[in-house]
Amino acid sequence: MAPANDMDVAASNTLTILGCGTLGSAILFGLLVMLTENGLSKGSLQNGIASNGNNKGLPNGHTHSPSDQDFQKPTHFIACVRTPQSAERLRAELSKFNDAPVTIVQGDNVQSCLGEPSLTKALKGKLLISILAGVTIPQIEGILHPSSPTTKPAAKANGSTRSQAPTTIVRAMPNTASFVCASTTVITSTSTATASALHLVDWLFTTIGTVTHITAGQFDACTALCGSTPAFFALFIESLLDGAVALGLKRSEAQTMAAETMKGTAMLILAGESPDTLKEKVATPGGSTIQGLLALERKALRGNLADALIRCTAAAGSLGDVHS
Repeated sequence: MAPANDMDVAASNTLTILGCGTLGSAILFGLLVMLTENGLSKGSLQNGIASNGNNKGLPNGHTHSPSDQDFQKPTHFIACVRTPQSAERLRAELSKFNDAPVTIVQGDNVQSCLGEPSLTKALKGKLLISILAGVTIPQIEGILHPSSPTTKPAAKANGSTRSQAPTTIVRAMPNTASFVCASTTVITSTSTATASALHLVDWLFTTIGTVTHITAGQFDACTALCGSTPAFFALFIESLLDGAVALGLKRSEAQTMAAETMKGTAMLILAGESPDTLKEKVATPGGSTIQGLLALERKALRGNLADALIRCTAAAGSLGDVHS
């Protein structure tokens, strides 16, 4: 656990990443690089989500109005990890940055990590982004705010008061394509999340791809659909490569061809082509494609893929035991 003086971040714009493993670290490092290069502490949506069209469905009635286009970029980060090995790995990576404003917090589970009094105090009035699969916002709130949240005034140095608001918690699930800035990130929040907090979250995740806001009830299914399917797609390509090698093609060349073909197909669908129409256009009467499709259907590919997604969703929901 970080020493008490390291947790004194009350005066900074603090962002906490809960679940700072490989993926969370990639997001953190990308953000540190960008902030270091820009040398800015304040940004506008013109440099974030308003200019690239990647945001979909900002919830809770918030809009990108001129009155809230400016928001404070984070100046301090709290990275929550589970194991000492992850903490050491993170420290080693952070050594590449000069005086990186990051506090590392390590706990065996969510309960022991967020239940630490010094961290709970440091998170008052701050933004926490969780990328943990299966751990819901109410579960996190139950650890940080065991009693009903209230707003209490706290004295400032100049004698005035400021609101000691509870932690703002947002759940996000990016995927491994974050490493090439092509993630599909889904986000859910509560009605207490402010427009500026949501704009900051959108700004963060549109730097690594696209963003879609969803309801809490959809989160496990979207975790499976967006977070797990890159492994499905990789398995599909890997299987095609085995067939290509059996037919005499070089694996490296076949991999490029298969991946580019999948990329082009995805671009057609994103441009508005429906999957069934696209399939019919390729599978011309009496051609070779229909023979391959029939072979896949005989092995119940469609049902197996749907079942795999359903099982993935159920497994994602079962990951939410904060005490394990």
